[in-house]
Amino acid sequence: MQSRMRSRNVLALFLCTAVALITSSACTKAEPTSSTQLVVSPSGLPKQGDQQAEQEQLEDSVDTYNQEIQSNPQNADAFLKRGIAYHDLGNYGQAIDDFSTALQIRPNHPETLYHRGEAYSHTPNTSAAIADLTQAVTLEPNFVKAYIDRSILFAITGQLSLALNDLNQVVTLEPDNADAYYNRGKVNLEIGDTEAAIADFTTTVELAPDLAEAYGNRGLLHYQLGNARMALADLQQAASLFQARGDEQSYQQTLSFIQQIQQEETVE
Repeated sequence: MQSRMRSRNVLALFLCTAVALITSSACTKAEPTSSTQLVVSPSGLPKQGDQQAEQEQLEDSVDTYNQEIQSNPQNADAFLKRGIAYHDLGNYGQAIDDFSTALQIRPNHPETLYHRGEAYSHTPNTSAAIADLTQAVTLEPNFVKAYIDRSILFAITGQLSLALNDLNQVVTLEPDNADAYYNRGKVNLEIGDTEAAIADFTTTVELAPDLAEAYGNRGLLHYQLGNARMALADLQQAASLFQARGDEQSYQQTLSFIQQIQQEETVE
């Protein structure tokens, strides 16, 4: 059977409905930066709040940080950590307010800027999110999570070359960051660089063999390029992984693509 180019319709459908860019673990604590300075409180309340947050007792942690803020209203870390708890509770407005107060007390703090930018990304104010993340990486050029989150915002706002620049930076800083390769594969796909996208998805599955989305995307790209055998192998692996993690919608969708390819190959 001759190799042939495929229609992009099926590929676009899969990418739009089943596969998204991967975010960093946003409001778990960002990696420490060189300028991070922790305020040590004699009350022991911040430590208690931290323990509650780690145990996902978020409302209790908010109450504990409230007590610390009442006794020490200049404790920027208490506002930062309460903001993270509010974020994880889905209260992005209150989180942004707390991060802003923390920045008033302690300006130009990369971690706080990162968290406020990430919180803004859950609101319509994308420009504020990008501005905060940009300031964070300006102050801390090795801040990987900030680059990843900014690259996603660039991508969803159509600034693909800027997204690609950020992901290239992440790969330079962390050559084993599977999420960066996966997201770069998605961006390369949108740009139209199919070979680069396949290479990125291949690196992704080498680093993260359980990432079903990478197999799915690579499989559909193989199909687009006319290699049904490799496409089916990747899609079957993706289906198995989706099923194993209980993602029934993606599992069924991937099975549908497998059946479509098998039917087309039988007809031909």
